[in-house]
Amino acid sequence: MPARNTFAATRRSHALLKRLRAGEGITIQEVSDEFGIQYPQARADLKLLEELYGLHTYRRGRTKVWKMPGVDSQQAVVGTAAALELGAIALDVFRNTPYGQYIDDLAQEWKQRAGAPHDERFRRLSLALVLRRTWAPTDRRTLLEVLETLLDCITLKKGVVIDYERSDDEVRRYELIPRRLIWYQGRLWLQAIDGDDEKLFDVAGILTASGRKRKDLVADRVRPALKAWKKEQDERPDNEAVGARRQELREAFGAEVDGLFEYGERAEEDAYFAQAFGIFARNFPVEKVSLRVTGPWAKYLRRYRLHESQQNQEIDGGLRVHFELGLCPEFRSFILGMIPDVVVEAPASFAEELRERAGEFAQRTE
Repeated sequence: MPARNTFAATRRSHALLKRLRAGEGITIQEVSDEFGIQYPQARADLKLLEELYGLHTYRRGRTKVWKMPGVDSQQAVVGTAAALELGAIALDVFRNTPYGQYIDDLAQEWKQRAGAPHDERFRRLSLALVLRRTWAPTDRRTLLEVLETLLDCITLKKGVVIDYERSDDEVRRYELIPRRLIWYQGRLWLQAIDGDDEKLFDVAGILTASGRKRKDLVADRVRPALKAWKKEQDERPDNEAVGARRQELREAFGAEVDGLFEYGERAEEDAYFAQAFGIFARNFPVEKVSLRVTGPWAKYLRRYRLHESQQNQEIDGGLRVHFELGLCPEFRSFILGMIPDVVVEAPASFAEELRERAGEFAQRTE
């Protein structure tokens, strides 16, 4: 290996140190490419800086990255502050609550970390974004109370009891294990475990919400299991045996309950919403829908997607549109609202329904 060029190495070290102090992460390959040196020499430069300045390392995929501890890049600081600024606007439903105050304090802290040079950027960013929460229900107070309860229960691993107004107007009580809140297609959803099933609830349809302690969730499972165990015994077990079995069940079901609070993979959310439309999710059999659309609605469907499965095909005088989703009442109503600019080609039952409604429309307009 050739003798180390001390002057060149020092120059490289100063340049690398400047980048590290700005919060950048640096790889061996980047050093090699930037300074035109061999891989071993680039590695030696970074190892020396690691020893002198206590750099820490992490992996970006399979690539090792060196970084100055406790230093964030300006991009990271500004990006975080910007995200918090947008979050404060988007979640202004929490104004004048502890959650809202926390969001504001956190945003202010990161703005201060970014420093005065970025004040104008933040100001312009705030002015540039206008969010209108058309999803917010009319009863804002109930929404706020429900959201606070749900967030507390999810964060503290507590169960939740909700009174929920279903799409068929029936109000039903559910005892749930809440997992996460999901924003999807203009609505906020609660993903939760109901018994052994994973379900979605439109947050705007939750009328009341109250928390349940973890020990109560475990007790709900222990009682029937202990009762079944007693029946299985040849003779009536004594108190000591019952106590030992109860503790055993508590530990087993405690681990099971904790597992239900785990979030799972993001892909699970996408799969759950794959056939959803509007306020309906996984409530109806999946069907392949084919439409022939003309006039203003054809322009609309060229610009916007009603559903992830939507596929457009240009035809003479309009558009052929294909969907694969649960043929729920809200989707039916949306398509029927396109009359007279839509013809349903499949499925046959929906096509017949549309023909009948089209006939009624024609009679009303004569």
